[in-house]
Amino acid sequence: MSNISLTISQRYRYFFYCVLGLSLVTGVAFWLFRRFGMVEGDFGPESHFLQYPMLQIHGFSAFVMLMSLGAIFASHIPKTWASKRARKSGLFILIATSLSILSAYVLYYLVNENWHEWLGNGHAIMGISLPLILLLHIKKSYVSRYKKKPKDVQERVRRHSHIKSHPDA
Repeated sequence: MSNISLTISQRYRYFFYCVLGLSLVTGVAFWLFRRFGMVEGDFGPESHFLQYPMLQIHGFSAFVMLMSLGAIFASHIPKTWASKRARKSGLFILIATSLSILSAYVLYYLVNENWHEWLGNGHAIMGISLPLILLLHIKKSYVSRYKKKPKDVQERVRRHSHIKSHPDA
């Protein structure tokens, strides 16, 4: 099994962040070119010349990101589920990822032109929100890991209160 566990190794995190960043940047660039990048060609309006290469790079980075998420889903989630740390934000990541995957599949294979713009905008919103949800998840996990909870401190004090200090101390 991989090195992914409660905490994900720094090398793997950086790799995942780079792939996520590439997917985000190329996805936003494609959406902007598709939405606002029409240029006047010899036979009327046509797509910007960078639109299709952005889609190709976005598709490639999305596949690599799916493989990376597969490693996380297979190892990190089962090991951290019992700790109950950042479980809600983790569920939001699962939901956003699932909606992104489903909407990408439908956009590529199933949807007709009447629904393409709506679904494309929804896919873009999910894609932009995914890194934000991930940041929230990381922050919540970090806070729950390093923040001392008052109940824990009180419980430790209560358990050790039976120990009397020596009168000479």
